[in-house]
Amino acid sequence: MDTHRVLLLALLLVVIGVPPWHAPAAHANPPGPLQPPVPGVVVSGFEQPSHRYGAGHRGVDLASSVGEPVLAAADGVVSFSGQVAGRWSVSVLHSGGLRTTYTPVRGRHPVGTAVRPGDVLGHLAPGSHCASACLHWGLTDGDDYFDPLPQLRHRRVALVPLGSSPVPVPTLQWSDSTAATHPVQGRVTSRFGMRRHPLTGVLKLHDGLDIAAACGAPVGSLWPGIVTRSDFHAAYGHRVEVSHSDGRRSVYAHLRRPGARHGSVVAAGEKVGEVGSTGLSTGCHLHLMIRRRGELLDPASVLADG
Repeated sequence: MDTHRVLLLALLLVVIGVPPWHAPAAHANPPGPLQPPVPGVVVSGFEQPSHRYGAGHRGVDLASSVGEPVLAAADGVVSFSGQVAGRWSVSVLHSGGLRTTYTPVRGRHPVGTAVRPGDVLGHLAPGSHCASACLHWGLTDGDDYFDPLPQLRHRRVALVPLGSSPVPVPTLQWSDSTAATHPVQGRVTSRFGMRRHPLTGVLKLHDGLDIAAACGAPVGSLWPGIVTRSDFHAAYGHRVEVSHSDGRRSVYAHLRRPGARHGSVVAAGEKVGEVGSTGLSTGCHLHLMIRRRGELLDPASVLADG
């Protein structure tokens, strides 16, 4: 298509007024209260994309382990059980046209099988995209995706025969990552923002907060999370990155030695390394960075907000 035709098409779209896509907050026909498919905590929440085909997190990630049974969230019929892009997956069609999806799960039922809440759909398979094993749980009508968490059933009451034991119902909770814990006690020596690098002399963005502290002082995680990076970088030295449930990632750099193991789960304040001076550093200090969905945040502001 030549340039003139492209311009004409663009003008036509403006004239006829093609409406912009608006992310749906909820589906008009929800399947009713949902039961958590596994009992693990939420390690990564739902992120609505800015447009239908844009980047986002179209579901929630629930901490789990390979081989753990995955349960149906509501009444429905198995509509898919197989592999998608090399990963096992199961979908269940519910009333109202919504589907819940479970990945990576190797299903135990053929397509067309009716399931009830709590029925075992299959077992968690290897190949999850999380640092540690997790279930990616989605809710979709085939076009748009919705957050399944607001539909959760928080209580369940059932009558059981006298003398029998009730079947436990999985519970689901968020890893608390609201109040930030200070990573180390020390003196702030360089803040977030433009500065001239003390070693290279280059004027550039200082992408974190420098906190001077004694060599070997323990460095704690700001919030609960999962270690998604533990490596050595020429400039940052030994560093550890922790991913948190609200989409934030905290990075601890210039550590004395390799820190917390990749894939390990850490609590708020739990040690992820020790203050050091590795990489491009002028002395023992912690270089603290915080990102959210790829955007750098000012750590001082985050800590001030708690």
